[in-house]
Amino acid sequence: MSAALHQLSAGLRPFASRLQAGQPLSDPAQMVRARQQVEIEHGRWPPTPPPGTILDAVDEFRRAGTAATFRDLKYVCFGASALDRDGWCLLAESHLLREVTDLVARQREMRRRLLCFQALLSSYWTFPLNGRQTGPESKSGWIELREWLSVEHRRILLAHEPKPPWFAALTHHIGLLSDRPCDAFGAALMRGDPSGLPEAVESLAIPKDSWVMEEVVVAQMRAGCALRDGAFSEVLPDLIATALGRRGLDVVESIKVRSVALLVTRYARCTERPEHMALRDAAVSVIGNPWLRRPNWDAWVRDAAGKPDNHSREMVNGWLKRRLITDFFELLSVDGAGVRRRVEYWLRHEPAIEDMWFALGSDARARRGEQFDDFRSRAKGRLLDLGGTTADNNAFVMRVDRYLLVEFGAHGNAMYVVDWNTLSEPLLDVLHSGRARAGVHIRLLRPGPDDYVQRMIHMDSLDQTWEEKFDAYLVPGIVGRPAVPPRRVAAGAAKKVAQQPASAKPQRRYFTQSNWEAFVREHKLQVVDHRASQGALWVRGAAQPRHIASQLHAWGFTRRDPKGWCKE
Repeated sequence: MSAALHQLSAGLRPFASRLQAGQPLSDPAQMVRARQQVEIEHGRWPPTPPPGTILDAVDEFRRAGTAATFRDLKYVCFGASALDRDGWCLLAESHLLREVTDLVARQREMRRRLLCFQALLSSYWTFPLNGRQTGPESKSGWIELREWLSVEHRRILLAHEPKPPWFAALTHHIGLLSDRPCDAFGAALMRGDPSGLPEAVESLAIPKDSWVMEEVVVAQMRAGCALRDGAFSEVLPDLIATALGRRGLDVVESIKVRSVALLVTRYARCTERPEHMALRDAAVSVIGNPWLRRPNWDAWVRDAAGKPDNHSREMVNGWLKRRLITDFFELLSVDGAGVRRRVEYWLRHEPAIEDMWFALGSDARARRGEQFDDFRSRAKGRLLDLGGTTADNNAFVMRVDRYLLVEFGAHGNAMYVVDWNTLSEPLLDVLHSGRARAGVHIRLLRPGPDDYVQRMIHMDSLDQTWEEKFDAYLVPGIVGRPAVPPRRVAAGAAKKVAQQPASAKPQRRYFTQSNWEAFVREHKLQVVDHRASQGALWVRGAAQPRHIASQLHAWGFTRRDPKGWCKE
């Protein structure tokens, strides 16, 4: 007999066993039963036994260490990943899983081996991989099952017996038995080809709530992250929507966290990475505020080496701080035209701000609307209720190095610099409370004359903006020099000075040779002047009194430790 005829004969043998002479084939019920049996053995997935029966079989196997009948073994295979009331499953105990697979391997009849393989494959699909109750032992057992299925698949594939259609489908989608089971589907989805996943789900009876549907989301994130910067930026909005479950998929929380973490890490590696508001909000809502929940960030957001991705965290941290600063002044300040200037000023110093709080007066607490709700959501954990002041007053409170800076929103209020080590216990308790809305009286934030290091007013002079005055004090010893210079004196102010009568006393703040010489004589400065040879003008000694350092900085001198102050 030829090989082809032999294969046909083997394929027809089960039919012959069902169609015996004299059977009333016209009986509809018997025809249905015969068809169902053929589908089970040669095509369709068998119906899953009732859960109670499965758990009873697994419980008996756990006690006895073996299966009394083939039926019991098949039920145990179906229930290998089923969790009991205590969160235990057979996969959690490696010796029990090995006993099951050994019993399957000892089945001489290929049909029985295939039925058990099919049942264990069903357990593989239904394992609660991302479930809250799923422990590390169960996950290790699931990996062991995956490896066994992969090896057993190769053994069955090499056997001469005919295989049902579902086995051919598994062979086509064999990547599902790898350590990156859904990468092929993720890559196809990124190419715009969604056909592979539904075909695999249908042919392999993968449940709609299987981990496969969850891991496909992560695989799509990986495929998107593998794109070049430009292509990645283009698809990023769609990837964010998919990660958050806005594309028709029910995405569990752990998958959201993994997906958003991948996107954040990839975006941080882009050559250009302007603030991405949708990514920022997704990261904060799913992973948390990066400066309030740093352990959570470090646990999920990892670099290529598997270490906490500090670069990604600081990127989102900076975005969040900048948005909160902008919202505070634009939404909650009553300083009118001065709002934009205050926003620009503190945005320049954002990298130096280690922590922030927002103390809101009663007006701000009562305001409603999408913008205010978004601000309160982003500032969660750092909102304070400000009492003892006017309803429209609010305070922006910053920790910078060893200082607390308090900037009030109401017009005419000063900015206070306070040594952190001198803060009162009640104020420290409020700042460290972590409560959703701790209350703080304005007396705690507005120190008396003996309690602050410096009090600064938002008022321009003819020769200096308030920003320049603030920088002259803050930059040398507190916030460091930002990348962007402060706002300069307005042209109108300079013109007004230029129009003064000749007899008017010159303003020493302007850098002229006569003002410079008078300043040097007055403060007995040691000067080295290389300007005649195209060099720099130097003041010896970097450690100058604050008022001298402030004036040198205003004149464009740069501190160069330890030599002194230099003006190119």
